[in-house]
Amino acid sequence: MSNYEIMILVNPNSSEEDFKSFLFSILKNENTKLEKLERTEIAYPIKKLSRANYYLINTKAEPTVISELTRKLNINKSILRSLVINLDSEKGLKPKKVRKGSRKLPFANKDGKKPFVKQTKDQGEKESIKKEEK
Repeated sequence: MSNYEIMILVNPNSSEEDFKSFLFSILKNENTKLEKLERTEIAYPIKKLSRANYYLINTKAEPTVISELTRKLNINKSILRSLVINLDSEKGLKPKKVRKGSRKLPFANKDGKKPFVKQTKDQGEKESIKKEEK
């Protein structure tokens, strides 16, 4: 079983009870947390609607159940958009492992020291002007 986060945009004319009964007919009630965010304007019209109800669902389910949910979400006319994210396989949520040990500088010599960088004419002129001002 994997953890999933599902965001669904629902037609504002449909009732919340109908949506909940539709959702919980597919997902188990014990492993699912449903949160109604708000009814807001959307960035562009979807099916000639400029407002939608936002629902955020966190659930723990089998991939077959999620595929069935996405299939039914695509069929249901009151669902405007949906997005399903598998939190277990998402790369951005897990912290990166830091290696212990010495780190080499990106442009280092074999000694581990930075190579000598030559100054350009502009840098040399600026330094001489600063010395003269002081």
